[in-house]
Amino acid sequence: MGPEYCQNQLKPLEKILLPQIKPNAKILDLCCGTGQLVQTLINRGYQITGVDNSSEMLNYARKNAPNGKFLLADARYFELPPFFDAAFSTSAALNHIMTIPELQQVFQKVYSALKENGWFLFDINHHQQMQRWWRGKIAEGKIENKYAWMVTPNYNPEERQGYFQVTMFQKKTKPSSARIIKIIWHLLSPILNHRLLYKLRMKLLSAFQAKEKNWQRMDEKYFVRGHIPQEIEIALQQTGFTDIQILTLEGNTTIDDRHSAYFLCRKPLTIQNSKFKIQN
Repeated sequence: MGPEYCQNQLKPLEKILLPQIKPNAKILDLCCGTGQLVQTLINRGYQITGVDNSSEMLNYARKNAPNGKFLLADARYFELPPFFDAAFSTSAALNHIMTIPELQQVFQKVYSALKENGWFLFDINHHQQMQRWWRGKIAEGKIENKYAWMVTPNYNPEERQGYFQVTMFQKKTKPSSARIIKIIWHLLSPILNHRLLYKLRMKLLSAFQAKEKNWQRMDEKYFVRGHIPQEIEIALQQTGFTDIQILTLEGNTTIDDRHSAYFLCRKPLTIQNSKFKIQN
């Protein structure tokens, strides 16, 4: 999923964050995952440091971005000096922070790592959006010759908590018991990525999940919180961030149940530094 996700997550950076900073800026990628985005930005001349709490993810990241710098650390507890012109976190990674106080811990760590006038961009899947879309149905996935995977998001709006379940199948010695579905998938694969065939893709994945009995199955759950954008804005303000904007990817300031929420904010200049710059 890494290369495809990299291209998708590059769009908000190009549209919202990168125009705010200089071409060779030092940037922090918080929850950097497997590092494809790190390498893409390095190729454009930026100096990137990635932080992630998974040593396995960082093993891939170091291979995918050999010129990147990486730190194994929890987003709530990492320590870096005020070295960075900007920071970002993509793919709604901060939805895995389950409380506002812990989310504010993340914001404080980012704030401390930014230079004055440094920018911070991140996105979340918010409560209203998750209530509409996270309905316990398969949302994405793929069937290959030796493996298959699918992601199913679930959400409890009363508790404002949920999880996405990743189901993986790995080929064993026995042939696939969902062989017909697998054949149909591969026959249609050249056109299945078209958005108009989304429902068909999901039906095939659901049928494969129900019928495949011979391949080894593994399930993992990743828990998330449905945050309220206004609560996040208050936490950013309390941390010290200013110029806070809440946007859709299209640039709209009205956040509804169709879109993720993108937060752009800035660490301000101190009064002393501001006066110094004016005097000079």
